[in-house]
Amino acid sequence: MAKALHDGPSVQGPAARCGDRAAKMSTSAAAAAGAATDSKTFEVIARAGFAMNGLLRVLIGATSIRVASGHSGRPSQASVMTDIANLPEGFIVLWAAFLAFAALGVWQALEVVFGHRYRTTRHRVVQKGGSIRLTVIYVALAVATAMFALGVSDSSRSRAKKSDLSLELMQTLQGRLILAAVVAVIFRFGVFFVVKGIRRGHRKNLYTIDGGFGRTAVVLGAIGYIAKGAIVCFAGVLVAYSALAFVPRKAEGIGAVFQTMRQQQFGPELLNAAGVGLIIYGLFLACRAKIGTMANDY
Repeated sequence: MAKALHDGPSVQGPAARCGDRAAKMSTSAAAAAGAATDSKTFEVIARAGFAMNGLLRVLIGATSIRVASGHSGRPSQASVMTDIANLPEGFIVLWAAFLAFAALGVWQALEVVFGHRYRTTRHRVVQKGGSIRLTVIYVALAVATAMFALGVSDSSRSRAKKSDLSLELMQTLQGRLILAAVVAVIFRFGVFFVVKGIRRGHRKNLYTIDGGFGRTAVVLGAIGYIAKGAIVCFAGVLVAYSALAFVPRKAEGIGAVFQTMRQQQFGPELLNAAGVGLIIYGLFLACRAKIGTMANDY
């Protein structure tokens, strides 16, 4: 009888059927994600996100150099987007940037959910963590770009909110501890970028490092990452100083970084160096748009 029961038709309970449906849905979702990332059009648009981000860095760097030579301006992402929005056809550029940033954000989100399946647990956690960070960055860029395209963003109001938030955090011990944690995170990223540039760790983000174009991308990335890391570390110093000296405006972002550089004894030299470094980093991102990996290992 036991054998007869074993050999008879299997009867699945509700839990088993639900598990099967969930597995099928997961497989279907993974297949859909794979189909999306196999789309050449989607990949081209997502790759344009690297180029658009590079363009922003180039424009911020160029503004920094202009400020160093005595011209007015504020080297920041918000100011650059405001300048683009004020151009006759600037809204077209902003909407194109929004589409590219959104596509790259979606791509990275797919990597978080479905990617890196065939790596070890440690590498999978690291890779998914990187994809989460990039998802947040590019979605935030897409939202900011859309706001400027719609004309609903106010950079001065945004800076005021940052100062108010910093001031509120400075009032309490818990707030100062939060600022200390923020400083630690900023420094960690700054040092990471510097080390990545020195060790040329960005080579793994490129399909090829051979030929004139590949070697140029490696050199641009090395210089660009070191410059980016130095600026990020300088931002960490300013946040720490703002907390210790009770000066909230020093924690207003990259604009405050360049403004503080300008006030130093060798201000013009610092601004020129930072500007050139950002331009080089932006050019590297443009190279990455063409020969960069998209981390697709479904």
